[in-house]
Amino acid sequence: MSTRGSLARRPIAALLLALLTGCQVWQPAIADPATLIPVEEPGSVRVTLLDGAKLTVRDPIMRNDSIVAIAIGGAAVAASDVRLFEVQRFSVKKTIGFVIAGVFLAAAWTQAVIGTGGGEGEPPDPEDKLRSFSSCPASHVGESC
Repeated sequence: MSTRGSLARRPIAALLLALLTGCQVWQPAIADPATLIPVEEPGSVRVTLLDGAKLTVRDPIMRNDSIVAIAIGGAAVAASDVRLFEVQRFSVKKTIGFVIAGVFLAAAWTQAVIGTGGGEGEPPDPEDKLRSFSSCPASHVGESC
């Protein structure tokens, strides 16, 4: 594999990773945890406690009146201690923004890696080409030898 090829793939991989993770936002839940968690079965929820501390609970379940994190051995947060309950959801606006930014970044990166392909300055003079192939001395170019 060439160095140029691997250099071009790194930003593309980073962009894809950003797209996969960046298109999610934390949105306040409309329903209470006791209703939302059993119905939607979210992969993670974020709770803000009454004292302002924020906790992310992975694979939550409701047990009695508490949000229980199965992933960390059953740690629980009482629903009455929760000031704000948020669920991670897909964001269309962020996705569109990331896609547009990604297209521009990919185009700029490709331009930087492979170059413009065109020469700089003025186009070559066709007379120069004729002079280089001519068998006549330079003083007789354009005239019959």
